[in-house]
Formats: sequence, structure tokens, C-alpha cells
Amino acid sequence: MEIKYKPEELTKLPRSVDYKNGKVYMIDQRLLPKEFKIVEFTKVEDVATAIKNMTVRGAPAIGAAAAFGLALYAETTKAKTKEEFFEGFEKAYETLKNTRPTAVNLFWALNRIKKLVEENRESSLEEIKKLIVEEAKKIANEDVEANLRMGHYGAEVLPEGNLLTHCNAGSLATVHLGTVGAVVRVMHKEGILKLLWLDETRPVLQGARLSAWEYSYDGLNVKLIADNAAAFVMQQGMVDAIIVGADRIVANGDFANKIGTYMLAVLAKEHGIPFFTVAPLSTIDMNLKSGREIPIEERSPEEVLTCGGCRIAPDVPVYNPAFDVTPHRYLTGIITDRGIVWPPFKRNLKKLFSSL
Repeated sequence: MEIKYKPEELTKLPRSVDYKNGKVYMIDQRLLPKEFKIVEFTKVEDVATAIKNMTVRGAPAIGAAAAFGLALYAETTKAKTKEEFFEGFEKAYETLKNTRPTAVNLFWALNRIKKLVEENRESSLEEIKKLIVEEAKKIANEDVEANLRMGHYGAEVLPEGNLLTHCNAGSLATVHLGTVGAVVRVMHKEGILKLLWLDETRPVLQGARLSAWEYSYDGLNVKLIADNAAAFVMQQGMVDAIIVGADRIVANGDFANKIGTYMLAVLAKEHGIPFFTVAPLSTIDMNLKSGREIPIEERSPEEVLTCGGCRIAPDVPVYNPAFDVTPHRYLTGIITDRGIVWPPFKRNLKKLFSSL
């Protein structure tokens, strides 16, 4: 696989999350598409709140945001001794860890930095702080590089024509480019993406608010549909493949993604449409054997009872799972930053990790 394009050749968007001069910067995704605004944070607690309330969202993006939260602690702590520093670090780690339960990238990024700190406990306090900041920036840069590779791998295996995607796994969901976003941007650059169908993705409308905004911003040919129109569009032969992101992929190939993904997978199988998920290795959790073990976040009833701040339902009980789990039998393949994983997923995922 040849890397043909640089990130700046594929998108005009800035990074969705960044760290500069002791501040964490994020595109406030709650305001899109009405307003484009970059917000800044100087406290770990505020970074944690931003992850919880979905100022930043998307598995790779919240992983990088959490890493930057630890970098922020390292550069702003008033701890004068190592004992004070480690105590504060553990508190910051726990605060960030307890933000959202489903996306494994969050824990992967936090644990990567925690392991680095533990391995360098005998170093000077200044050296430990420097290592934390450098590692957080490294995590973010690696995410961009991984997305670029996935974009090129995906463009090689997906058919020319019309794709359908769900939720937002674009640049906004990662540090830059996106997982799905990188693939569709490379395909657009190559002239093999004819149309990108976008599900609105109720109840928070990430497809309508975010995907439609960022892909049209970069000049892709997009068409937005209601979630319940997807089956009809497939039935009419207007979808050549489906590509979605993932918040956690487990050892047998089952994966969690935005609620509604499982429904699309079942429909794709019925209509004989290839169905791919795309994610970096940091999203793959080999510690869990099947999707039944993935914790599923349940969010506020208000997300279902209201839309754009307007009440659309009476005060009735609501069940609002943020994610669902798609069994691996519905998957055509998993596009990773190390290549395509084909069935049987349990064997081939194990082989992939054993080769690292």
C-alpha cells in the first residue's frame, strides 16, 4: 500500500483536539453546524467535562483529549515533591478515566501514559512532566498517521460507487482526517467515490450535524437521509458498500459503534451489500472475548425527548443506549492501520497482534 496523499491534501479542517502552551484546544462539536468555535481548557476537570458532555466525541478523539488532559496536569500542577505529583496524577487519571465507558481508546491512551510514568518514577520531576507532554502529543500524531494509512487501505478494497455511513467517524471524531473520514476522502481524491449517503443518526444527529457539515466542507458529494430511509435506499440498489467506525472491537470481531449500526449490518446482509468497519489498533480490545462483554453507555433521556432544544415527546420513560454491538458474522472486513482483517476474525485478529 502506497501513501499517496498528505493530510492537508485531503481536508481543510484543523485538528479537532490539540495541545499548545499548557492549554487543550477542541472544536466544540455541540455547536455545529450553526457555529464553528474552538474552545480552550486549562483545568483537567474541564477537559473531563468536555469529554462527558460531548464537546469532543469519537473514540480516537476522546483518547487524545484524555492524554492531553494528563499533559495539562503535568504542566500546570503546583506539586513540589514527587509524592504530591504522583498523588495528583492519580487523581487526574481517575477523573479522566471515569468520563465515558464504551470507547476503549480513552483507557488505552490513559494507561499508555500511566505506564510511562510508572516506568520513570526514578527520573526527576521535570523529566517526568516532559515525558507526559511528549507522549500525549505522540499519541495525537500517531492517530493522524494511522488514519492516513487506513484511508489508503480502505480505498484499495472498497468498490467504486456509492457508500453509506452512520454517525460521524470523520475528522471530528479523531484528531484529524477520521477513520471512515480518511477512507472517503482518499476515495474522493481518487475520483472513485460517487456519492456518500449519510444517516442523520438519532438522537444526537451526528450524521446530520457533523458528518454532513465536515464532508460538504471538503467538497464531497453527500446526500442526507433519515435513519429509517436506509433500508429503502439499499433496496433501490443505490448503495454499493457500507462503512462505519467503531468505539471498541473485541477479540472475535464483534464491535460496538453508535446505536443503529447493528440495524444497518442486518440490512446490509439482507441486500448483499459489503459491510466494513474501520478503526486503528488502539480501538481493538483483545482482552474481551465477545461483544457481550462490552459496557454500553446509557445517556440522558433528554437526548430522545428533545431535538435542537425543542420538546418533541411527552414526559414518558426513555431507554437511550448510546451504542449497540454488531456481531462479527455481519462484517465483510475490518480496515485497520496495519491492513485489512478478513474472516475468520478471531484467528486473524490474534495473528495481527502477535505479529506486532
